[in-house]
Amino acid sequence: MNFGTGQNKLDVLKKGWIYAAALLVVAITLSCTMVTGIFSKQLQILGSDGLMGLIAYVGTDGNIYTIARDGKQQTAITQDANPSPDSGEAGRIYQYPTWSPNGRKLAFMGFTGSLQTELQARLYTASSNGKERVEAFSSQDYFPFYLFWSPNSQYVTFLSNASGGNGLTLHMAAAAGGNSQILGNGQPFYWDWSPDNKVIIVHTGGAASDNPDARMALFELDGSIQKKELDLKPASFRAPAWSPGGKEMVLATESQAGGGELVLAGRDGNVKRVLTQLSGPVAFAWSPDGGSLAYTNPVEGDLSGLLKRLILIDPAQPDVGKDIIQGAVVAFFWSPDNQKIAYFKVSLDNPIEVSLRNTQSSSKINLEVQVYDLRSGETKQVAAFHPTNAFLQVFPFFDQYQRSGTIWSPDSKNLVLAAIDNNGGSSILVVGAEGGQSQKIAEGDLAFWSWK
Repeated sequence: MNFGTGQNKLDVLKKGWIYAAALLVVAITLSCTMVTGIFSKQLQILGSDGLMGLIAYVGTDGNIYTIARDGKQQTAITQDANPSPDSGEAGRIYQYPTWSPNGRKLAFMGFTGSLQTELQARLYTASSNGKERVEAFSSQDYFPFYLFWSPNSQYVTFLSNASGGNGLTLHMAAAAGGNSQILGNGQPFYWDWSPDNKVIIVHTGGAASDNPDARMALFELDGSIQKKELDLKPASFRAPAWSPGGKEMVLATESQAGGGELVLAGRDGNVKRVLTQLSGPVAFAWSPDGGSLAYTNPVEGDLSGLLKRLILIDPAQPDVGKDIIQGAVVAFFWSPDNQKIAYFKVSLDNPIEVSLRNTQSSSKINLEVQVYDLRSGETKQVAAFHPTNAFLQVFPFFDQYQRSGTIWSPDSKNLVLAAIDNNGGSSILVVGAEGGQSQKIAEGDLAFWSWK
């Protein structure tokens, strides 16, 4: 998946190679090449006194499913996928399951086409048992590849190619169907919803140092859409982040000296406080309660560009920070209880083979999953695995994905992963946040846990 371009897939899609093409909607420019390692086969599922939620995943048959953490209660949300059509048949595949914040609905994409017919993209919403299915959007010109619900679970924003192939387009569709509208265009394109559903902060064009058209803007959604350009130059970052309380947001901006700064801005987009100076590209995310901010930034002096610091700060007291880890960190995800951070590291058994920019396959990639406990200050390795290609494509954009989905169970005791097993198959695994052995619960390429 690439938030920077959307055209490369279209020629392939329109030739009727439906399964490969739908994957290419995500994998336009994959940016992770890593090294091989040991894959652990089984993980223990820990019990829970709280809500367990459901896991939504893309099956290897091209359908969308939900399932419980123990592999039971499997429900087929779709049943008519046809990823390998015979001559003359229409191919069909479903992708990108995304949970609504209230945990009651799923949004997902369907792609249908053949050698004789144009590719058709459809955005669906459905209840967690597959009922109450609604077609919220349909097009032969726009092909969505990333979905992001509004906080009130009434709308789905999504990114697609722009009509005519120039750049990307941000859309908003009513989850109940009937209306959709275009909010903006840009390349690359990242955004976040305010918790009260009234404002979307967008970042387009990358860094101002590389692109004079780079912008940040507020889209106020109060009946009509009002766009307000911010008088700030974006530094090297991807997704902006509203605070969970909705009164502030974190952005990366260019300082007067030309360097990068991580800043806390008010609801109007004006800078309130500089949190830290940056040494290069930054990715960040608030804890769910808004009390902490974690971010990654390159290690100064590292010529490979691979090594990063994962840092934890209190936005109210940014000078009091803590380095969690320094190494080949490619992504991190907050637990719902605010007490843990799961981060993914590249195994550096052969660092010469490691590059974060040029991979089209996960066959040589081994990731380690570490869980940092904020209370104890301890870190545990809970898994090592080969990610599926679909899961791998999340990591270069994990900050944007973290706004719209989670790999954590609602009780913060388990993680869901999509891995290549020892036989080369794609498996959905559940791993305990305290470590142990794994459990394969399904065959699939990509999975996310419900928020509730």
